[in-house]
Amino acid sequence: MRTKGAIAAGAATVLLAGGAGSMAAFTGGGGIGGGAVGSGGLALTQSGTPNWKDQHGSVAITDFRAVPGDTVTYTGSFKITAKGTNLRANLSVDNATITGDPALKAAMATSVTATVNGVPLPTGAGGAVVTPAQNGKIVDVKVIFTFQPATSGAVAQTAQINLSNFNVTLKQV
Repeated sequence: MRTKGAIAAGAATVLLAGGAGSMAAFTGGGGIGGGAVGSGGLALTQSGTPNWKDQHGSVAITDFRAVPGDTVTYTGSFKITAKGTNLRANLSVDNATITGDPALKAAMATSVTATVNGVPLPTGAGGAVVTPAQNGKIVDVKVIFTFQPATSGAVAQTAQINLSNFNVTLKQV
């Protein structure tokens, strides 16, 4: 009888242990609302014909021979695409697109100004600041290349830089 009792007790223990691991629990959930999230956009599209001039008037940029103190100014217009709730971008010159003699390139300082309907855009550390407020508007850009007046001696003499691939860029910050 003892053996039968021991077997019955062991079977009961196995049954109880197996059932102890399966505990039922209630779960629930609900919709939290929300909506679609889309991405913005950032682009510059040239509008119209750009213009080049030196400090004395219009100039053919392909044949201009600058001396220290000369300035050459590019003016152009671009349509801005600036879509994004928290978008901030800098409009600036892409110096990598200016090629040629390193000495003359180093002696040329560039500055950028930009206006929308005659109102200057604010400037930051990286150039003119563009926000979604300018989306769809035309920005007038002026880039001044100044051959540093302090350039002396034979530095950059008879050198050339190539501005034919020069770019104005708009980069998110």
